[in-house]
This record gives sequence, structure tokens and C-alpha cells, in this order.
Amino acid sequence: MPEFRAGLDRAAEATRGTRLCLMCAEREPLDCHRCLLVGRALAQRQFALGHILADGTIEPHAATEARLLALTSKRGSAPDLFRDPTVRLAEAYRRRAHAVAARAKI
Repeated sequence: MPEFRAGLDRAAEATRGTRLCLMCAEREPLDCHRCLLVGRALAQRQFALGHILADGTIEPHAATEARLLALTSKRGSAPDLFRDPTVRLAEAYRRRAHAVAARAKI
């Protein structure tokens, strides 16, 4: 993953003194690999992220993560409040990434 970290470093460098916008064609941030991979990594680096929604509003990344947790929890069940929130979020990211990942046709 050195190339991924180098890309994150380049994105971080590009934000010095200006705003950076990484665009994709997905309507829903939780369907976008940039949100699920790059957004997560930049949020871990304490960057303030916002996702432009279809109606033009900007959703803070923390709100996107809250939707992710709600989306990946079992329907009709309360969230497991005894599990470490970091572990719950990591699992939610893994599940969503698996659900929206491109599949190679073999």
C-alpha cells in the first residue's frame, strides 16, 4: 500500500492553502470507493471532509459514517453498544466496500 499512502500524501499536500475536491460519478457517497477508501483514510488523518449529495447539500463525513453504521446494522436491531465503536465502524466499512465493489468477470 505504499502507492495508496503516497497518493494520500499528495492529496494532503494539495490542500495546503486551498480546498481540494475529489469527484466521482456516484450519486450516493456510500456507493463510492473514494468515500469508502480515500475518505476514510483522510478522515483518520483528521481532515474535515464533506460529501456533496444529489440535492446539492454537503454532508459532513461523520454524518456519512453514521448512515453507514445504520445501513450495515441488522434491520430491527439496536446497535451493539458494547463493541468498540472503532471496530464497529471498520466492520461497517468492510461490509459496504464488499457490497459495492466492482466484480471481475472471469
